[in-house]
Amino acid sequence: MSLRSVFIIAFPVVFGALATDAKANPGFGSHASYRASASSVGQGPFAVDPKLRGRVDFWKDVFSKYGNKQVVVHHREFPQVIFGVLDFSAEAQVMGPIELERHRDRVERETIASMRQQISALIAGEEARTAFQRSFIEKMEQLPAEARSYRRIIDEDLIRTQTGIRERYGQAMMRAWRYLPAMEKIFVEEFGLPKELTRIPFIESSFDYTAYSSVGAAGIWQFMPRTARSHRLLVGRYVDERRDPLKATRAAAEYLRSAYQSLGAWPLAITSYNHGVGGVRSKVRQAGTDNIAEIVEHPTERYFGFASTNFYPEFLAAVEIFEDHDRYFPEIPVQPPLRVASYPVRAPMSTAHAARQLGLSVEALKEANYALLDPVWKGRAAIPAGYVLQVPVQVNERMVKLETPEPLHSRVVEVAGQYPVGVVRSAKRADSSRKTVQAYNVPSDDVSASPLPSADDPVSDPSLAVVESSGTKAPIIRTSSKGSTKRVSQSKPTTVKHKVRSGETLFTIAQRYKCSVTNLKRVNRMKGTRVNAGQILTIP
Repeated sequence: MSLRSVFIIAFPVVFGALATDAKANPGFGSHASYRASASSVGQGPFAVDPKLRGRVDFWKDVFSKYGNKQVVVHHREFPQVIFGVLDFSAEAQVMGPIELERHRDRVERETIASMRQQISALIAGEEARTAFQRSFIEKMEQLPAEARSYRRIIDEDLIRTQTGIRERYGQAMMRAWRYLPAMEKIFVEEFGLPKELTRIPFIESSFDYTAYSSVGAAGIWQFMPRTARSHRLLVGRYVDERRDPLKATRAAAEYLRSAYQSLGAWPLAITSYNHGVGGVRSKVRQAGTDNIAEIVEHPTERYFGFASTNFYPEFLAAVEIFEDHDRYFPEIPVQPPLRVASYPVRAPMSTAHAARQLGLSVEALKEANYALLDPVWKGRAAIPAGYVLQVPVQVNERMVKLETPEPLHSRVVEVAGQYPVGVVRSAKRADSSRKTVQAYNVPSDDVSASPLPSADDPVSDPSLAVVESSGTKAPIIRTSSKGSTKRVSQSKPTTVKHKVRSGETLFTIAQRYKCSVTNLKRVNRMKGTRVNAGQILTIP
């Protein structure tokens, strides 16, 4: 059997009928549910430029119409030009996952090879004899005249496949409800930004709070470590605030506000989230225009790669889908938002102890505290003092029980990383002279160059919190030689020493300990600001 017959007969490839159509999503229910935006589709700061409509509709279909059993074959530079759709639903009923994956890969390769063969025949001057050839000619007419070269399709490998993600997007929709109301409040009330910007995580991470990319980006906003630290998010072995949806949301709001101020237009600022402010500014200069539609839909020039070219159209697709979510995902009801109270941890404790005191499962506590990493959840490290624990509101009256010191255990539980806390060690053996909670300096490679949170910081997530902390300083709990406990006020002066590590500056050290550079210089009788690795500084 020839490749041509395999493509047309053996596998259900649909032309034309499944081409992207903004109104081709019938039967998606009513519009009675929660509306995420007061503006209507097609209005406001994110109205779709007519030049982008086809591209936006393509991504709407990928997100909400095609599932993981459908593969769309399309033009790489103009994805709204769809050459066909491969549907593997029937095969999925009789094949196992591995067999199906191999089958899909083979069919995709054969399909593209068949398309290239038939396009090459047209280039050679043959008449259109197949359904694909006739459809191909028709669809290429949709492009600007300068972009209709058949030869470029072959020479530049412009046939691309895109698997639908409807199932994954639906899961993202369910997760999004938990935090979106609070995220919108942060963007609008704290930063004065359009609430629609909070739809970016749909295309960045599918609202997966635990997501890590292959290059190390993390959380729903997919921050890289360096960018996160520049926005005062802590990234370390025990706490990664990129995974805290609300802290990361504030960092994203800061970034987007700054990008908008620098680039002067939301389409460019949003594109910079994928390509960087400097990169976008450079492309704008090359293109000679700041109109994203003209840049993206240019008939001959590709100023960005595929991901950055489509980032803003994908965002617009996400905005429109969420605006009309009950039409596109009628099977997913609006979920209640996660409501939590904030508790600044006063002394290191294990997650098992915290969950036990609150009457929760460890998993329920974890769902509200994704910033804590596996060593903490697996009991190899404790929740550090100063960490703001999020407690589901249904058990907020039990937060007072978190004040109860955790009993000592036989195994070693270490607390290290981003917070100026202690090391909790076992006192099972009769070593009554050892202090079970000790102050220590946190290694600089575990700390970002940003101010460290403390127990007397304000509630970290006021948009969600329904119970506010008292705002008092956290006591350090020490154990006497007789095993009794007593509270030692943090207000009593103590001498803190810091050993300068490679790469640190006086400014970053001052930030870390929440003191001024002037006071740091004064206490250490310094004339300049130069510090050297190994130097011991007294912290005021």
